[in-house]
Amino acid sequence: MGSAMRRVLIVDDEEDLGLSLKIVLERNGFSTDYYTSSVLALKNFKSGMYDLVILDIKMPDINGFELYNCFKSIDTEIKTLFLSAVSSLECYGTKPKVDAKEGETHFARKPIRNHDLIEIVNSMTN
Repeated sequence: MGSAMRRVLIVDDEEDLGLSLKIVLERNGFSTDYYTSSVLALKNFKSGMYDLVILDIKMPDINGFELYNCFKSIDTEIKTLFLSAVSSLECYGTKPKVDAKEGETHFARKPIRNHDLIEIVNSMTN
């Protein structure tokens, strides 16, 4: 995006973690929006609004995989970082339908160190 501030959407129902992600990203030059509700995040999502979406996987109402598919139907270019507290995606019983080009999706385990978060977000938004 050149010199423009990169925009990140965070959707995580764990308020403490979501706010921590928001603070870390904003301290590192990102503009962020944060939602604890996947339904509200989807309602407010618009194509071209964000450079990256950070999604918790296990959430009430709409899980991260389903929300990803909804976002992709609105903005086919959106890049997504999935966060999970479990070590294997098989624990969810379903795998995401991730039809993405190289570098468009990434999976990271919670908790994530601030340095690792910034490294991943920078690599996905540059």
